[in-house]
Amino acid sequence: MRSRASLAPVVAALLLAGLVGCDDKPDDRTPQPESIDVTWTERLLPEPAGPPGRTVVRDAVECGDGWWVVGAVFLDNPTETRDTRPAAWFSSDRETWTSVPVDARTYWGRRAIINSVACSRGRVAMLGARSGGAHGNPRVTSFYADGDRIADVRAVFIQFGGVTATNVNAVSGGPAGWLITGNRISGPGVWVTDDPREFTRVEGEPGLTDDGDLQSITQGGGWAGDGWIVVGGGARTGEGLDPDPLAWTSSDGLTWMPEEMPATDDIEDAQRVLQLDDGRLLVVGRIARQYAAWVRDGDQWSDAVRFGDIADSWRGAPYVASLARTQVGVLATISTGDHYELWHTDDGRGWDRVVVPLEPETAGDHTLVAGDGTDGLLLVGDSGDGGRVWTGTETGAETGAEAG
Repeated sequence: MRSRASLAPVVAALLLAGLVGCDDKPDDRTPQPESIDVTWTERLLPEPAGPPGRTVVRDAVECGDGWWVVGAVFLDNPTETRDTRPAAWFSSDRETWTSVPVDARTYWGRRAIINSVACSRGRVAMLGARSGGAHGNPRVTSFYADGDRIADVRAVFIQFGGVTATNVNAVSGGPAGWLITGNRISGPGVWVTDDPREFTRVEGEPGLTDDGDLQSITQGGGWAGDGWIVVGGGARTGEGLDPDPLAWTSSDGLTWMPEEMPATDDIEDAQRVLQLDDGRLLVVGRIARQYAAWVRDGDQWSDAVRFGDIADSWRGAPYVASLARTQVGVLATISTGDHYELWHTDDGRGWDRVVVPLEPETAGDHTLVAGDGTDGLLLVGDSGDGGRVWTGTETGAETGAEAG
């Protein structure tokens, strides 16, 4: 999942040697659009009923009649077998929040940190994990809203784990249901459903499976207007540590076709994707020591635009923490490897940095995520002292300088 079970930190660590010495290319950057001026107001998240502890927040989405925030409680009095429990909150107006009971019945569901939430047709599906077991691997659990509670889904071990498992990323929503991206020993894999109580695992599918010469991973997915798209990166045998951005598309989530994206001589990795209001697709990831955005209009991809900078020294792996469609355009939160930042774009080509009330260090359980939804702005963050939520109001605009 995004923060703990995602492959992005793993890939970042593997690519460290290749990043060292890569030159930035400021000529590839574009002038910023008019930057947005946001006033942020902190809102209180109530303590979830049950054993007390420090709350953490991981993701947020607008769905149905309001907004959802998900995360966990780190218990004040942990036991030998349990130190966390899942948590979720709901608000109809983004101002007053209610803790939603999590009625977890499975062993790992009762211990999960819910890292991801997505909306489809007014309903939410959630994905959580907690490391444990003999090998300390993330044990993944899916959740769904069931009336006035959150329920976990009992699944066989091989659904997300097993001997062919690699990792599980985030869940995304669309008009046809939900999609989870991840990776298996055979290569990229996905889980798809129109009912959050049961996902179908797609593993070893020819359109996703590595062909023996290509080694690839998926990082994120989303709805593409007429089907699903997942994005990631990969390299051919003999090309060394030089992955290119990759995409795969599907009309039903079951059969897939690879799709080429524009590549450069630098290390590249596509991590997040969403559909813009005009139907184009926006993908955000990394190139060398910067972040990058690609736009697909119809079947044509644009060359990447670079923005932001990856820190010279890392506290935690650099990655794209969120990509959200909002009433003021698209907001992306990125980890520079040193701290989190919030960036804004209207069209995917021009990017400007947004002033936020908190830019946590990239360390431990810290995070910063922009909520996905068109009714207002929502930001969730955590700097190690408890989960926090802010609502945003655009108060004006001014012309920005050159990106970065």
